[in-house]
Amino acid sequence: MAYEELLDWSKTRSDWQQDALRRVAIAGEISDDDLTQLKSLIEHAAGLPVEAVVEPMPLEAAHLVGTADGEDLKTALTSLGPVRHVDRLADDQPPLQFAVNGVTLVYGANASGKSGYCRIAKQLCRSHSPVDLRGNVFADANPNPPEVAFAYALGDDPDEKTDVDWVNGDAPPEPLLRISVFDTASARVYVDKERKIEFLPFELDVMNKLGLTCRALDVEFQQREAVLDRIIAVPLPSAYTEGTTVHAAVAKLTPDTALQQIPNEDDLRALADWNDEKQAELERVAAQLEGDPKEQARLRKEAKRALEVVRRDIEKGLIVVGDNAIAELIGKKSNAEAKSKAVEETAKELFEQQPISDLGSDTWRQMLSYAREFAATVYDGKDPPQLATGDRCVLCQQELSDEASTRLSAFDEFIVGRAAEESEAAHNDFLDHKGNILDTGAMSKEEVEALLAGYSALADPAPAHAPKIIAFVEHLNTRLETVKNALRGDDWDALPALSPLGDTPIALIDAEISRLETEIETLEEADRDEDALAALKIRLAELSDQKLLSQEIDVVIERRHRLAERCRVKTCRKECAWGLITRRITTRRREILTPSLRTALRDELKKLKLTHIPIDLSDRGEGTDSIIEIELSARQRVANNSDILSEGEQRALALACFLAELNETETMHSIIVDDPVSSLDHTRMEAVAKRLAEEAQKGRQVIVFTHNILFHYMMMSEVRGVQVARHTEWMCSMGEDQFGIIDETQKPWHVKKVPERLSDLATELSQIKNDGYDPNDQNNRPVVIGLYTRMRETWERIVEDVLLNGVVQRFRPEVMTMRLETACIDPNADYPKIFEGMRRCSHYSGHDRAEDLPAELPDTDVMEGDLQQLNEFFQAARERQKKLEKAPKYEAGVAPKFL
Repeated sequence: MAYEELLDWSKTRSDWQQDALRRVAIAGEISDDDLTQLKSLIEHAAGLPVEAVVEPMPLEAAHLVGTADGEDLKTALTSLGPVRHVDRLADDQPPLQFAVNGVTLVYGANASGKSGYCRIAKQLCRSHSPVDLRGNVFADANPNPPEVAFAYALGDDPDEKTDVDWVNGDAPPEPLLRISVFDTASARVYVDKERKIEFLPFELDVMNKLGLTCRALDVEFQQREAVLDRIIAVPLPSAYTEGTTVHAAVAKLTPDTALQQIPNEDDLRALADWNDEKQAELERVAAQLEGDPKEQARLRKEAKRALEVVRRDIEKGLIVVGDNAIAELIGKKSNAEAKSKAVEETAKELFEQQPISDLGSDTWRQMLSYAREFAATVYDGKDPPQLATGDRCVLCQQELSDEASTRLSAFDEFIVGRAAEESEAAHNDFLDHKGNILDTGAMSKEEVEALLAGYSALADPAPAHAPKIIAFVEHLNTRLETVKNALRGDDWDALPALSPLGDTPIALIDAEISRLETEIETLEEADRDEDALAALKIRLAELSDQKLLSQEIDVVIERRHRLAERCRVKTCRKECAWGLITRRITTRRREILTPSLRTALRDELKKLKLTHIPIDLSDRGEGTDSIIEIELSARQRVANNSDILSEGEQRALALACFLAELNETETMHSIIVDDPVSSLDHTRMEAVAKRLAEEAQKGRQVIVFTHNILFHYMMMSEVRGVQVARHTEWMCSMGEDQFGIIDETQKPWHVKKVPERLSDLATELSQIKNDGYDPNDQNNRPVVIGLYTRMRETWERIVEDVLLNGVVQRFRPEVMTMRLETACIDPNADYPKIFEGMRRCSHYSGHDRAEDLPAELPDTDVMEGDLQQLNEFFQAARERQKKLEKAPKYEAGVAPKFL
């Protein structure tokens, strides 16, 4: 049985994968809604909460094309339409009728609405590229969903049909899913934009899409896992004592713990249950442990270390902002200012005769110092001072005169003199002291309080001393900040106004450190019951952790839930592993790649005249993708086969692969083919027409949509040749969102027979008269040209269809010699009438006119007469033809007589 291997293998898969296989087999792909439902199935099986879960349905034989059940109930589409709210198709048109026992040709020119009906077929039937139907995108959104009426029949000789009114979103009837649709997008042969043309048989395609579904779902679960990982990366509270029951439980709340090992919520809440009885026990055990000499010694050691740290910080602050330090700072500033003033006065006395007076200021001295350094660099070979011995002044770049050199020498002697050096030293000393103060930091009041918390908890006198120390630290910090602000703002009046610090707690701290050292020594020498103390410590740790857990239980429970969720998401990801699917595809690929498939494909290529292309069939796997590949047997490397094959060759190759697979399934379900000859030349169009007629001859319903009138005639000819029923439907557009008009009378002019044309011409002439035609109005010339052009074409068609009886016809390659028997041409009688009729039509049908001919238009009586002449000639010729049809046939010979 076809696809039996796929059915057997599907039974080994999980429920959700069986359901996914069914969805792919029916629809040809997994939609977004399918992914959502399949994801819910996986999450539900893994224990994750979901809002709604559908009941999984496994893949069965009825879901597959070519199964035994399907063969017994061959499906044929009997009609399609009316439709409503689909694309720009006109609503409530008559349905397209399809012959169930042959070929139906649906002709529609470009932009007639034909593609809209093909999209409907792809949505209802089997297609590897189904599309969502939608309304007219060129108009405001229509709240009504697309609606389609259709009918189908089952069996080889159906007597009844099933009518269905379908609304977009509903599942199509399963029998329709046996009908295959071929078009550019849905062909199982496609051109890979990067590599090669590839062909994928149905069974591999189904398994491949299951693998792709696994990969798509795994990506979603992986993203969810990544979010959980970021949450779990935040550390839990870790102040629990190692070895306690709480510590052991919380320690399991890590990403490495398996789901079964994660503590459940009830156990954690039981551990966190805290009450007055446990609180009393905690206080009692803590009190007992406080009497432990070793514990008391430890507490005092910590207090001693805290006092030592605070003492060092206080000393550091006193060095820079103590009362003496402030006085020293003010003194250094005054000293620097005094020495600077003295130097300035000395300079004034020395240089009062210079052109510029008031020399000796700090700015002048600084400028001169920089100039001396620069001159020493520029005039390295000159005797010092280079400022005065150089060729030019380093400040003004002028040559140095003797007077200038003497003046600069005097300046230099002054700069390096003792007074100037002392002033510079005093200034630098002050700046260093100021910088030291600005760089000094101190612990805040809060930091000291936290540091001395253990000391404050000790017995008297520690509780009384700690506030004094903290108060002094706060006062010292305030002073330090005040001094820094004064220095930054150069506000020297703020320093003398500082309130005194008062007595420092240094002596108090030293005394307390000494006392604690004595107590530590005494406690360390005391006797203790080690076993009892160890038991108390264990119990204290247990109770303390339980109390802490009771305060943090919500955080811990939330972590527990996230870890459990993460484990279940990992389970979901295991369900989405595609390794086994890939291996199965590889196995089946090599089993399916049989000589019969190769032979079938090569036979189709021969029939479609593609033997000139050297093609080979090989299997290839790529991740979850597994394909049978059509390769060009080229000696040179070909990156893209589409660079070599024409569009027509690619189209024909796609159809060849489609038909090869179709015959491999050994089913006679219907096929719908949309424009199979796009970009094909005349020869290959004939080959395609012949091949589709063969499928119909086998008993398959074939529905062809086309806009190519030449192919239309070819199909009609081939179908007639194999003696298969044929039916035609005509589709057109009338503008203004009137697309998909189903109307026999609206078929193209060039396919209408003579009686239809004569009827149309009479209607057209009647409309001209009703419109108030005026032969003197030259604006009516296009109307006249159109009428007479169609009359001239009708004269030509009478010759083709009646006089020659279709022996030779346009769009048909063959010559119908058997029709010569009822050809009814009479050159002596017919030629003059045809000549005059064609002459009259040519006079008004757009031919270039001689300059001397009048420009008048015919009146309606003339037009009626010309049309009447055309009609009478046709009737006379047709009567002649009918007599010939009733006459004895040549093949019958002479009838014998008997007496």
